[in-house]
Amino acid sequence: ESRVLHVSLPLNYGVARQRYPVAFLLDGQVRAFFDVTTASASYDVRSDAQTSQMPPQIVVAIEHGDRRVDLSQNDALFTRFLVDELIPFVDHEYRTVPYRTLIGHSLGGRFALLTYCRAPQAFQAVVAISPSISDSTFSAVQDCLQRQVSTARTEPPSSRARTLVRTLVLSAGSLEPRAVNGVERLLMFVRDLSPETFRVSRVDGTGLGHTDTPLVTIPAALRFISDDRVWGIDAAADDTLLKHLGDETRVLDRTLRSVSARVGYDIAPTYALASTVTRAWLARGPVDSAVASGMRLVAAFPEEIAGYLLLADAHMMRRDVPAARRAVQDAMSMADKIDWFDETQRTQQKVYMQSVLVTLK
Repeated sequence: ESRVLHVSLPLNYGVARQRYPVAFLLDGQVRAFFDVTTASASYDVRSDAQTSQMPPQIVVAIEHGDRRVDLSQNDALFTRFLVDELIPFVDHEYRTVPYRTLIGHSLGGRFALLTYCRAPQAFQAVVAISPSISDSTFSAVQDCLQRQVSTARTEPPSSRARTLVRTLVLSAGSLEPRAVNGVERLLMFVRDLSPETFRVSRVDGTGLGHTDTPLVTIPAALRFISDDRVWGIDAAADDTLLKHLGDETRVLDRTLRSVSARVGYDIAPTYALASTVTRAWLARGPVDSAVASGMRLVAAFPEEIAGYLLLADAHMMRRDVPAARRAVQDAMSMADKIDWFDETQRTQQKVYMQSVLVTLK
């Protein structure tokens, strides 16, 4: 069979160098599902208190010619298609990291739960919206979760299988009682199981019907999956980085190892974290470390205009005016290559950078 995919890449993917998690969306022929998922995946809130949030994601939506065949009659074969064909294809074509979310609605919600059981290594997070949970489906999910929890508990404490966090998000609208009953039954089972590294959440569906629930669930689910309790850094490390206490580089390395153990792959620092380290060197020196950190920041995140300005500040600490001017000029050049909300934003930024150039004498 031929398959139609809709792919949304993060903002400025073409000039960026980082790699991204992937959200796989069933029922890709529904434009509203695709639009709300891409909007939610690109909403990367950064603040001093959330320096290590999961970055924006690649969204891959899969169309179904006959969704009942894919998601019910031939569901085991469709799982094989996802795992053996689609995931390798996406990993080959795009800059990905091995962290994947599977999102499904109705029959797709049921399919997502069963696929998590059939291929637990393929998807670290599952969003099951208004899933059709029959007795046989519940039994299959119950058995697989029990096995996974038991296996994780027997792993050595240092094993990644012991620390890997898996996430399940469920939802059902209050106007669809059968789905609500299935979701409540599954939630009760998972909470009684009390897996140490299994996070589960239910998105409130009060007043929602079957067709409404996805539009509310998907944004809330992606925010829960990227929660700071999984992707964030501990309070002590956060304090060290923000207040420039101790060796920021060593703290960052230790922090990234801790987060990597939870998410299942070796993560690179986000721009927010990397720029915090650069600012620390700017605040207290030495100058060479500030310049080197600024250069690494620009190399890793060429799409981030602010990084060039930090590098310019570092060069000015060294009183290297020509190098500082080059950094700002590089920022102005990049401003013409990246996407902005509108031309007004681009113009404002370039006017500001031109004013900075005037001061660099």
